[in-house]
Amino acid sequence: MTTDESPGPVNSRPSPYVAESLWREILGPAADPLRGFLDNGGDSFHAVLLSTRLYEATGIEVDYLDVLTSDGLPALRALAEDRTST
Repeated sequence: MTTDESPGPVNSRPSPYVAESLWREILGPAADPLRGFLDNGGDSFHAVLLSTRLYEATGIEVDYLDVLTSDGLPALRALAEDRTST
């Protein structure tokens, strides 16, 4: 592998499961999946972290601003699924 090649996703789990795992890991196990990212105590740093980790795990790019303003885990899953179908 040359230095300008980027590694592929390190995790082959479907993105909805990865998104849920990262949601709980970053926002905490008590995070309500039906409440918004900000309502669960998320902030811009955590949105960037979730977005980056989601990309590293799946290869799916979701902008951190979309994470930050998401209305909950189902909305985040929908974003990830939309990115895989395009």
